[in-house]
Amino acid sequence: MAEAEQKVLSDLRKMIMEGAIVAGEKISEVSVSQMLGVSRTPAKFALARLEMTGLIEKLPGRGYAVCSVKLEDIEKIIQLRGVLEGSAAGHMAMHGMSEEARKAFVYSLSVSGAITKKGSATVQDIEDYQAVNTLFHETVMDLCGNDYIPKVYDRIRHLPMAELGAVVPDLDRLAGEFMRMSIGHAQHTIIYEAISCGDAMRAEMVMREHSHATLDYARLFVGKDAVDKSIKTVTAKPS
Repeated sequence: MAEAEQKVLSDLRKMIMEGAIVAGEKISEVSVSQMLGVSRTPAKFALARLEMTGLIEKLPGRGYAVCSVKLEDIEKIIQLRGVLEGSAAGHMAMHGMSEEARKAFVYSLSVSGAITKKGSATVQDIEDYQAVNTLFHETVMDLCGNDYIPKVYDRIRHLPMAELGAVVPDLDRLAGEFMRMSIGHAQHTIIYEAISCGDAMRAEMVMREHSHATLDYARLFVGKDAVDKSIKTVTAKPS
């Protein structure tokens, strides 16, 4: 995604999180392009990404609506996703990874490692990291060797915060985002090493922690008040 499209994604997310666009409100490519003064192409990309994270939902015909969910629901969804991802990592460690999985892990870690060695992050770094972060999570789930785990996951992947590796960063807090990425890369490294060594228990436990901590890490590194305010806004019922 181009930097301009990432900026539109970040700005639109912030408008939803801060209540400028409230739960239940309808939005579209046209309305977003008008609000942000951009063309419909980056608006289209932003809406598609936000739908992946469960912040908005597609309406019949055209347009989207901001979702209304409860905070405890988001926490339960993240916990369930963590159980499934942990089970997938543990199964892969116990039964061995395929060559396809190994290559995907190595590539993901090489890119995320190069980014975290820089000491700071640009908008492009965040975009590049997110791509390989998603690759890492999808590899664990899709290539774990137990077809029933991804089948179960498919039944919840449309729920808010359930998409594998899907994160919409705050571009106004690049230092916090860099710290979050650094911790994520370190945990990915531990998970990969545990799978490689056949340590199923360690692979499962670290994968669960990594998945469960989505909100905790955001609060810690991006800002607790900002995250909690965002969640309260998104989870508020439409008037």
